[in-house]
Amino acid sequence: MAEKPRASPRNPPGRAAARRGPRKTVRPEELAARAAAALPGWLRTQRWFGGGTRSVAGVVPVDTAAVPGTSGVLALFEVRYADGGCETYSVPVLPAPGKGDIRDAMTSPEFCRALPESMRTQAALPGRRGVFRFTPTPLLAEVAPDPPRAVSRVAGEQTNTTVIYDSRVVLKLFRRVEHGANPEFEIADFLTRHTDFRGVPRLLGSITYEGPAEGPATLAVAREFVPNQGDAWTATLGRLVDYFAAAQESLEAEGTGDGAFARALADADAEEARRLGALTGQLHTALASAADPALAPETVSTAEVVAWREGMQAYLDRVMQTLASVHETLTPAVRDLAHRTLESVPRLRESLTALDALGAAVVAKIRVHGDYHLGQVLKAGGGFQILDFEGEPARPLAERRAKQCALKDVAGMLRSFAYAAESGLAAASVASSEARERLAPWAERWEERVQAAFLEGYLAETWQRGVGFLPSDRDGLEAALRAFTVDKTVYELQYELDHRPAWVRIPLEGLRRAAMFAPRPAPAILRREVGPFLFVACLELREFVGLRAENERHLADLIDEVSLDSIYYHTHGFFLRHKFVAGAYPNDFATWAAVQVRDRVLGERLAMVDPAQFPNLQALREELVSVIDDRLRGLQIIPGVLLGEPFEFIQSRTVEIPTGTEVRTLEAFRNALLDVDASAIYYHLVEARMRLGRGQNDFAAWLEDGLGLQALAAKVRAVDPYAGSLERARTRLIQLCDEALAAGARR
Repeated sequence: MAEKPRASPRNPPGRAAARRGPRKTVRPEELAARAAAALPGWLRTQRWFGGGTRSVAGVVPVDTAAVPGTSGVLALFEVRYADGGCETYSVPVLPAPGKGDIRDAMTSPEFCRALPESMRTQAALPGRRGVFRFTPTPLLAEVAPDPPRAVSRVAGEQTNTTVIYDSRVVLKLFRRVEHGANPEFEIADFLTRHTDFRGVPRLLGSITYEGPAEGPATLAVAREFVPNQGDAWTATLGRLVDYFAAAQESLEAEGTGDGAFARALADADAEEARRLGALTGQLHTALASAADPALAPETVSTAEVVAWREGMQAYLDRVMQTLASVHETLTPAVRDLAHRTLESVPRLRESLTALDALGAAVVAKIRVHGDYHLGQVLKAGGGFQILDFEGEPARPLAERRAKQCALKDVAGMLRSFAYAAESGLAAASVASSEARERLAPWAERWEERVQAAFLEGYLAETWQRGVGFLPSDRDGLEAALRAFTVDKTVYELQYELDHRPAWVRIPLEGLRRAAMFAPRPAPAILRREVGPFLFVACLELREFVGLRAENERHLADLIDEVSLDSIYYHTHGFFLRHKFVAGAYPNDFATWAAVQVRDRVLGERLAMVDPAQFPNLQALREELVSVIDDRLRGLQIIPGVLLGEPFEFIQSRTVEIPTGTEVRTLEAFRNALLDVDASAIYYHLVEARMRLGRGQNDFAAWLEDGLGLQALAAKVRAVDPYAGSLERARTRLIQLCDEALAAGARR
């Protein structure tokens, strides 16, 4: 940051000073004046500067304060634009060699070290107009009892500047400043001090500016550093490399490969997505527990919902106008997608009317993340840590602090999975368009699988627990989620048109799929009522057996030894734990062999063992042992875990949970199937037939004995959850009921 051309990356200010001797002390006001003169040109080189497309008319110092122990200052500047607008930026500065030169103080380790130390001493640094206040939390002394030594600045920051101290403390300096509490501080403070939720780094302190008239402005926050393996976006793309390689290998097998290994990798990704969904649900539940008026839930009014919907529709219209003006400049393949999107605008606008149901459902709006995607999540140990609660930085602070429907975050993460699938596909098919065409169905299957699993984990922690911030009606919830997802996709389209035209295909494809969605037709009315069917859900109580298998021989020996309850848990019970995604290896034994041991042959053989084909669990046990024995008989070395995890044997018992749902008609039965928890589908399809010994599933028995619908009962009896998942079984059951109702079923 200098007034003269010599302040360049190859000749940065500061080197000459070391040769000339000690610097003279420069008053804060003089440093600020120097910076104000240099900033109009220098700001455009900074990624965090948001006014790059606007003409800067001038920069005026707002306030400064010297930082103890350094020659630098904290400084606020008002950037005035030629269009009449203005913004305030935080630019700490240091004197640099050369007359009138200055530099960004955040490039100085000494200056950076002084910030948490000022926080530790609760410094209040007076400026000309206000006070720069440093406030620690009690955790700062616990997490970082000594002054920091190692200082590293995070590279690639786009909107802020982040510094890590001794792998203990992370300080984030916000560059664009607005008066009011930054959501990053506000939410971290609440979650740290008032909840048990630990899926975010804990707050250690903050730096604020208190002006003479305006409310305090958050300048920086310090949070606990969490050891991690990187962000979830990077990790997901890395795993997709293996997934698409396995899919390609299957395609090259000339019809002999069924892609079981690729599907197993997708199942592992789906399980991770389910855990992230559960954590997201826990986050929203924690945020909804706030009592402070700035954070506490509020009932969404009908007028607000209408305003949300009208705002989304107006934004859709504006973005479509932009698309129409540039679509001829797009590549032929993308241009075709653009044409189809423009033709589908009426359907997309109609889909946004689903938001109106939120007002009727009397749901609460809460504080949310606001910019939720895989890049905002760290992989930490076996779980995740959620970062960056400041919302979309380009939006006004009041908007970022506004309470929203929780489904906005859910839609953001679902779209992030779509971006990951497309990015992975692009990397895997860079060689040819033919490769892309062959792998595209695999990308779509992966995307659908992980999205469904994420939603499963989220709803298990929220909707299934009866939270007040989601519609209680499943149809209404899904329709509202589609609306938020469409709105997010439209936002992505505008962003890509403005910044990354090569990525326009991704949101266009998302809008194409959204426009294809067709609501389910209303079923015919059943004319005769009969006796009730009582839906029962269930809960699985698990118990670790204390036995672990390190290799396949050990696995067979322990299968022969453990209780039949454990055999049931790892085979039949597998479908209760994988409601949305059962996968290519539909039991725990097959999944472990394929994914943890990487023995795809045994994994595929164990996957072929269908639990439904065995009259009892002992026969199933014997078949599993026989399959493993046959595999090991031809091997010189027994496969075992090297980098994977040992197989942990678990047993369980099932607790019945009455749902209170009682139906007397086929239509009511069909509607209940749509709303009941997936564990009720499991209980009546699997538990009743096998563990309870009823010989057939409860649904088929009631349809035949209660309603006298023999043909429908026969079709329902043939529904096999082992061939897919509980949610697929639910979908099939509803489809069969719809067909019967459409055909005029009367009993």
